Amino acid sequence: MKKILALILGAVMCMSLLAACGEAEEPALSGAELAEHYKEAITAGRSDADNADRPIYITGEEEEMGSIVWDLLGLKAEDLDAYALSVSLMNTQAYCVGLFKPVEGKEEAVTSALQTYVEGTQRSFEFYLPDQGEIANNAILKTLDDGTVMLVMSEGWDEVAEGITAAL
Repeated sequence: MKKILALILGAVMCMSLLAACGEAEEPALSGAELAEHYKEAITAGRSDADNADRPIYITGEEEEMGSIVWDLLGLKAEDLDAYALSVSLMNTQAYCVGLFKPVEGKEEAVTSALQTYVEGTQRSFEFYLPDQGEIANNAILKTLDDGTVMLVMSEGWDEVAEGITAAL
């Protein structure tokens, strides 16, 4: 009887160890690591031409990017834990591809600012450049399962969004 009880207790201990190992979570990425991950996903989702011609700005590069981008998008760097984005500042192209991880409690503000940016771009190209207006009208703005906000406003928007999502 003692042997059977010892075997049962041993089996329970082994199962407990296996269960505990299965529940271990990977440590969360830092903002800089997440920004690099976002950059890699955007690169994977875009064409070689876009990757060659359109720089991707990431968390920590605020000075290189300049305040004009924040003003254009209606965002504040302090509202984001991490980001990677590529945007056209020329008023001849509807182009912005970005991944944004809002600071906790700022999800609505970030999504709202990006929605306002998309709507403004749609209005500005409505009669000016109809082909760019179509790109703006088909922009994809959505929150992913992990809370990342994705904006894809570019030619081939659906393929770009699919490629980015697959790379994440």
